[in-house]
Amino acid sequence: MSTDDLNLHDELPDLGDLDLDDLEDDEPETSSYQSINNVTLLKSIPVDITVEVARKTLILDELLSLKSGDVIMLEKHEGEPVDIKINGTAFGTGEIVAKNGQYGVRLLSITKKPIQ
Repeated sequence: MSTDDLNLHDELPDLGDLDLDDLEDDEPETSSYQSINNVTLLKSIPVDITVEVARKTLILDELLSLKSGDVIMLEKHEGEPVDIKINGTAFGTGEIVAKNGQYGVRLLSITKKPIQ
């Protein structure tokens, strides 16, 4: 994702109003297993969230020369947005935050779905 793709000034959608329970299942219930609608099943699927700070390309010789304690400088600067991915797919951008001794990411923008 390039910096041209970042829309840090776009307003985030209000996800608090999103209620997946309001969606209805189109299929009629034919068994006790189908009494749990498809949306409820979807809501229980685990997803991997990845926060990518930066990427760096090294030539093989540089990689083989690395030793413990070496620093690989990244092309992002402190305070720049980080990329957030859901199951490897771009989801949005965020900023790193620290709270109670742990790191987290504050969501800044959600990536718009590409027009096909």
